[in-house]
Amino acid sequence: MGNVIRSIGILRLGALGDICLTVPLVRLLQKHLPQTEIYWIISRPLYSLVEGLSNVKFIVIDKPKTIADYWGCYLQFKSYYFDALLVPQATLRSNILCALTRAKVKYGYGKLHSRDLQRWFVNKTVTAKPEHLVESFLRFAEPFGIFDKEIDWRLPVEESDREWAKSQLASFPGKWVAICPGASKVERNWLSERYAAVVNQLKKQWDFNVVLIGGTSSLEKKMAQEISDQLDAPSLNLVGKSSLKRLTALLDEVDVLLSPDTGPLHIAQAMGTPVVGLYAVAPPEKTGPYFSQRWVVNKYPLAVKTILKKDPAKVSWHERVHSSNAMKLIEVSEVVSKLDELFSELFSKSG
Repeated sequence: MGNVIRSIGILRLGALGDICLTVPLVRLLQKHLPQTEIYWIISRPLYSLVEGLSNVKFIVIDKPKTIADYWGCYLQFKSYYFDALLVPQATLRSNILCALTRAKVKYGYGKLHSRDLQRWFVNKTVTAKPEHLVESFLRFAEPFGIFDKEIDWRLPVEESDREWAKSQLASFPGKWVAICPGASKVERNWLSERYAAVVNQLKKQWDFNVVLIGGTSSLEKKMAQEISDQLDAPSLNLVGKSSLKRLTALLDEVDVLLSPDTGPLHIAQAMGTPVVGLYAVAPPEKTGPYFSQRWVVNKYPLAVKTILKKDPAKVSWHERVHSSNAMKLIEVSEVVSKLDELFSELFSKSG
């Protein structure tokens, strides 16, 4: 790249967790290129998570599905021209949008992470390694001579959202554990009765409250109700009752999050909240809670071995265990053990 970089576009539409994981890249570029204008092409539903991110100009779009939709995106993009376009998303949709975006140089993934013919839509590649997604995103700063790996993950939250979160948690005094039972992909979900069993066992030793969080889907609401019905003590059910901003504020206020591989897990990490992650479908080294890897219950290697009948040491970085039996490998006792260990660092025992 030349010495003068006037503008950088970032094309990352979703999903929720990936939007959250893109923020450190934005912060890193701002830190080292303070005079450069940063633009972010993002899908409308997820824009609300990062709305208010300082010194970023957002190009908000509805995810295109038809030729007419793509034409509308082209018309929306045509007034922009970037010195560099970064595309840390290798999907057919993002590749087409990349082709519709005007830029001097377009950066996509190298061979390991490239998909859906991305190499045909970009003219430069970034070589990411088998590493956590947030680290692979940061590699898009390297073409500008930026090799700093500092993770600055501050998400913008309004004071009104913080006040809402505090008012919700004021219903019970003491420590709070949030449970996000529902992931966007059903295969990543654990079992409702096991969440309840974990809480009921830990309640015998620890003094804490439970808040259930999640989106508006019927499955998430069903799981939350099932968990709530099986708990020995009252809980707070906020599933489907918060905006992304309020969810972010809530995850900043709670003490611990228990969650499978899903977006709120990364929001909690961004806000500095420790996470006990439940993983069996994907490797947590790639998609797990970045700062809470030691608290992860990781059954991915066992799932690869017993369900896929493959050697975990030899599978590709993209291998997934697409089976409803994968998450069943996680036992209640294992989750209790991880939470008990974490609680020992954070809480005082009851009684």
